[in-house]
Amino acid sequence: MKRIEFTTEEKAVIQQQLNGEIEVWSATDEQQKHLSSVIDKAEARLDEYPDDYDFGDDLVAWIWREYQAQEANA
Repeated sequence: MKRIEFTTEEKAVIQQQLNGEIEVWSATDEQQKHLSSVIDKAEARLDEYPDDYDFGDDLVAWIWREYQAQEANA
């Protein structure tokens, strides 16, 4: 699988979203830009899985878990 890479800003908005501090619709323009990038990366990662793969109900949380697993195995 392709390596997941996040910028410092993307990591920050992931944490803010996971902590319930922001949501896509209530984020600033800058936060939305970074969240959109995270979501794009998550969707690209999902393309590497079978069509019936179940990532759960939170795409951002899922891609963060994928990233953490990747870093733990690096």
